[in-house]
Amino acid sequence: MDYTKKLLEVRDLHKAYSKEGVPTKALNGITFDVLSGEYLGIMGASGSGKTTLLNCIATVIKPTSGQILLSGANISAFDGAKLAEYRGNRIGYLFQDFALLDNLTGRENILLPLSIHNIDSSIAEKHLNDIAGFLGITDVLSKFPAQMSGGQKQRVAAARSLISNPDIILADEPTGNLDSKTSTDVIALLKLTGKEFAQTIVMITHNEEIATMADQMIRIEDGRIFSAGVPDGGEKDA
Repeated sequence: MDYTKKLLEVRDLHKAYSKEGVPTKALNGITFDVLSGEYLGIMGASGSGKTTLLNCIATVIKPTSGQILLSGANISAFDGAKLAEYRGNRIGYLFQDFALLDNLTGRENILLPLSIHNIDSSIAEKHLNDIAGFLGITDVLSKFPAQMSGGQKQRVAAARSLISNPDIILADEPTGNLDSKTSTDVIALLKLTGKEFAQTIVMITHNEEIATMADQMIRIEDGRIFSAGVPDGGEKDA
């Protein structure tokens, strides 16, 4: 894998809302790159624009202006079949509350994205077993979420985000409901898994310790990048 290749390019991204006739800029000229295989941490206070940014990358919302390029293709302009293919195959999601279905086993939860997007799950069985072994969740594949610990639930959720071999994992506060040690363990494992299976990670976090595990980090304030750089004290003002 070429770790010097730009996978994600965000160019002069703006997102404006109107609330009771008053315009609000949630994003105001955001620009950054993420390399293939890189783990990018995004930090910022509530209301800073970081979740809006992640939602734009996920195509949950459309930016007012600017571009988001994945492997050179402008995803902001996708619709129809291209949009479905992007959401189903190119990106994976990891949420704070795990978002597991209580009536499905770990295995069924992991394979769920494939059935939603009409992908033959039989071809994913070996990949599932590889991921489960790497994440240490083979013994919980037949269990229901109520029978799992918080750390096990998040590892199952991580496996689900990886199952379709996406280019990029979008993670929104994935350790928010976990204790400190479990959080660190899960992120360390997710980072290793990303390298093992050639996935790029873009993660929102409030946790400074988790953020220091990233390859690169940006801080957002009032819809703008306040600082960017390596998270070990090497950040620079934007």
